[in-house]
Amino acid sequence: MSTADAQASLASSTSDDTTGQIRITLTTQDKSVAVPDVPLYVPLNLKRYGLSEVVNHLLATERPIPFDFLINSELLRTSLQEYIVQKGLSSEQTLTLEYTRSILPPTFLASYSHPDWVSSVDVVETSPSSNTKPIAPILSGCYDGIVRAWNLSGSVISEFGGHTGPVKSVKWLGDNKIVSAGMDRSIRIWKVPVAGDDDQAAAEEIDSNGPQTVASARVFTGHKSTVEDIAVSAATSRMLSAGADGAVGLWTTNYREAPPATVSVSVREMSGKRRKKTSVPSRGPISMMDSHTGPVTGVIFDARDSTVGYSVSLDHTIKTWDLVIGALVDTRTTSFPLLSITALPELSLLCCGSSARHVTLHDPRVAADAATTGTLTGHTNFVVSLSRSPESEFMLSSASHDGTVRVWDVRAQKSLYVISRETKNADKVKVFGVHWSRNVGIVSGGEDKRVQINRGTGLDVIDKPAQ
Repeated sequence: MSTADAQASLASSTSDDTTGQIRITLTTQDKSVAVPDVPLYVPLNLKRYGLSEVVNHLLATERPIPFDFLINSELLRTSLQEYIVQKGLSSEQTLTLEYTRSILPPTFLASYSHPDWVSSVDVVETSPSSNTKPIAPILSGCYDGIVRAWNLSGSVISEFGGHTGPVKSVKWLGDNKIVSAGMDRSIRIWKVPVAGDDDQAAAEEIDSNGPQTVASARVFTGHKSTVEDIAVSAATSRMLSAGADGAVGLWTTNYREAPPATVSVSVREMSGKRRKKTSVPSRGPISMMDSHTGPVTGVIFDARDSTVGYSVSLDHTIKTWDLVIGALVDTRTTSFPLLSITALPELSLLCCGSSARHVTLHDPRVAADAATTGTLTGHTNFVVSLSRSPESEFMLSSASHDGTVRVWDVRAQKSLYVISRETKNADKVKVFGVHWSRNVGIVSGGEDKRVQINRGTGLDVIDKPAQ
């Protein structure tokens, strides 16, 4: 259909509209869905759904594609009429709308039951060229002290037993190792069963025989209290840890290069369902960086420079660390205790979850006393875990003690989607951890003793709010 014909069709379909029209131009960076860059007149009462219909009409698509629309880099979440009123604009001017494919509503896929609270989750993203692939890509850390590796069918393939207290954080360390930390003040590295491209039969055999029990491989100690969070940099063989003792630890994953620890720790070695406590040697940190005056709740490496790290704390501060010399280089103080951190590197933003029930956005390049770049509001309780989108530079997910995971686009202050727990009394269930995986979806764990997986589906469905 030509642009002229489409314009005539649109004018005909809206000839009875009494709210007036406005002239728009449509642009996109996605060449596969580009329309001619010519002005169009559309009703002022159109919202996202109606504008998506316009673009699909111009594209003459067989199956409708949902789109989001931006005006001056801000997501449109109202009608065009409401937008121009809010901005003090005139309906006589031309609005330029940039459109992008929408993220699809995340629907419930599955949940995996645990014997206790699920504190942390992670998913490995294996490249297609990898020679070894984990048999079970989903990790969960549990308050029963066990780390579990799950396959996509919901079966536990491996159990990693050694912690003498609840596990607080789990992360993949490459394709064949994981690291965990917990209330027993230790960090542990484990080897993971993997399968080559031709080892599917071996994987199925492991699955049918029940979970393997894996003893702790490497133990690292140095914190004087709970290790609340860990971050890994596989490229540099380094780890960061957040301690409830107020310290940020820097560690090497190369056990032989790690300094000796001054103490040994107790380990619960697993053999079937029987456990026995033994004492094993441990390694210490490269450095312990003390500057926070309260428990450290989150740590990350800079995505572009692994010699830089960031930490957040209940002392209200975000700190930047030079990991080469183990020195503090920047401190910025917020108004509330901070509970979690992630980054949107393409936008040079640090995203922090707080006890004030919101996510704040900070640019570490600006002066430390500068105001926050933005605030995402919607949660009704502590925001304790954050995970950025693997596909969009503008998006992230957050987990909260209000029982929900929310999906955000930083170009809009309100959340795009709210994911509730698929369990009884869902509004009273705290969510402790979230990870957004390209291959699996949005994985979360919580007080309901479950890992829950949600993923966007329904490519031919556009959510249709009231016009």
